[in-house]
Amino acid sequence: MPIVSDVLRFNHFLVPEAAQALGDNDDMAKKLISHLEDGASFPTFIGIDDLRGVGIDVASHPSVKGSEPGKKLHRDIKARTCEDQEVAVEGGEMSSGTSGGISIPKTIEKRDDVAPVSDLLPGASPGTDLLRPELGDVSELVKRTTSLRRSTLSSVARPLIKEGVGGKPRPLAAEYDGDVKILFDPVEHMGSKGKIEDFRRLFLDRYRTLRNILRTQYGELIPTEDAGTLQPSDEHTRVIGLVMELRTSKNGHIMFDLEDPTGSVKVLISKNKEIFNNKVVDDEVIGIVGKFKKDDRGPSGIIFADEVFKADLPFDYQRRTSEIRGLTAAFSSDIHIGSVNFLRKEWDRMVRWLKGEVGASIGKREGGCVKYLVFAGDLVDGIGIYPNQDRDLICKDIGKQYEMLAEAMSDIPSHVEIILLPGNHDAVRLAEPQPPIPREYQEYFYNDHLHFLSNPAFISLSGVRVTGFHGKSLDDMVTQFKDVTYETPVEGMREMVRSRHFGPTYGMRNQLAPEDVDLLIMREAPDILVSGHVHRFGYTNYRGMHLIQGSTWQSQTDFQKMMNLQPQPAKMAIVGLDSPDDIRTWELEYSS
Repeated sequence: MPIVSDVLRFNHFLVPEAAQALGDNDDMAKKLISHLEDGASFPTFIGIDDLRGVGIDVASHPSVKGSEPGKKLHRDIKARTCEDQEVAVEGGEMSSGTSGGISIPKTIEKRDDVAPVSDLLPGASPGTDLLRPELGDVSELVKRTTSLRRSTLSSVARPLIKEGVGGKPRPLAAEYDGDVKILFDPVEHMGSKGKIEDFRRLFLDRYRTLRNILRTQYGELIPTEDAGTLQPSDEHTRVIGLVMELRTSKNGHIMFDLEDPTGSVKVLISKNKEIFNNKVVDDEVIGIVGKFKKDDRGPSGIIFADEVFKADLPFDYQRRTSEIRGLTAAFSSDIHIGSVNFLRKEWDRMVRWLKGEVGASIGKREGGCVKYLVFAGDLVDGIGIYPNQDRDLICKDIGKQYEMLAEAMSDIPSHVEIILLPGNHDAVRLAEPQPPIPREYQEYFYNDHLHFLSNPAFISLSGVRVTGFHGKSLDDMVTQFKDVTYETPVEGMREMVRSRHFGPTYGMRNQLAPEDVDLLIMREAPDILVSGHVHRFGYTNYRGMHLIQGSTWQSQTDFQKMMNLQPQPAKMAIVGLDSPDDIRTWELEYSS
């Protein structure tokens, strides 16, 4: 829809209902654009209520539906650690009030047949509520009442429904409907013809979008001056632009041209300044503060930089959490079904863990808490991706590889929502952004809890914002940043967040498609960023955001041996959606 692209120019998005309502009414669409041009304040994702707030009447549009009342559930619940010990509680009425119609318990009453906390935990008075923070060290209670394999204990017990079919414990994740929302779908903006004008629009959108982010976050960059109209001055100059022709001078200083729509200016970062270590790359949008001096060697001038600014995370960034207590999400990548090196035994063990049948480094009851399973690309091994790949293939038919993937996915419990992104081994274009795998292959999958998304993907899982990106641009970053290697890919993800872009440099190994808007910009900072491609595993916390490298389900190939690439297979990051700090490693370290 044209209105979607028009709104995107102002660094905002329309939720589907709002986009449909405005797309069918030119007058309402023009009114919204007018408000945006006047500088009206809107959230990043504009919804129906936001339109009504500025007097745009969308109440009568057929796409605007009334909210359904939340379900009321009455059931006996047991709060567990998702290990072996139980602390019994009784569930009260489940009332509505959360997104997606998911009901959350408002009150929980203790059962009379459970020993009081004071009998179990020294220092606790009768009637003490286990869920109250003033209790103190709840882990002492857990240590006394259960046998745990982990050395680190969660301070809040994860609930698990007691009775299920055949008297078996019913997984917590089965008690809640999936809440997967697509926040922004790159597919809606794909369709480039690869012409020069397409590239011009792409870089112009990149400049404008990241310029707005930089100016919002750094007051030091206001007022911003035009690169093409600078005049020598003893005062500091502030310029935002794209880095071009990055080079090192004969004296070891960093030099580059900084370009904006009005022209370009040379910039020098002295090797004697602390900002020399702030690595920049070609085609990245940055802000520069420094003094503009006349260049004695020519008619132009040069900025001697004192400060370098990258878009990075907002200073007030805070990770969102889910209102539903106990649900987790599992993050992985690079399945590579179709390869002789596919780890079928380890995969089956993971599926059994999700079913609560076996344990691993995380106990088997924790498998029932997993509501979402995210794979960041390379779902199948593909054909003709690297030299002599045919020797490593069980099946040389790409369609049959997706049939094998569909069979593997069908074993995963139906209460788990599966999110699948494509990668460079999948049957999609190599240039990023990539669309979801083609519908002809999607038809092989017969479970209804699968979500085929683009690369990158911008989604929300039970209120927690997740961005998935396969990570092909890491091939470029290992040549650009000394701290980024194939052994330390998380450092490359950190650089992506700092620049708020998944791969800014054009013309290297990673291919970029010149769409009307730059779909590789991280326009809004997610809570979790997951990537793959290099078959390594790890995670870190960058200023509150979880950065996850998703491992692989393929052992080392002959090609990887030749390239000295050491995979870390059969691992997953398990993230507690209700906590900003709960992240653990799943691996086949222990038996059940």
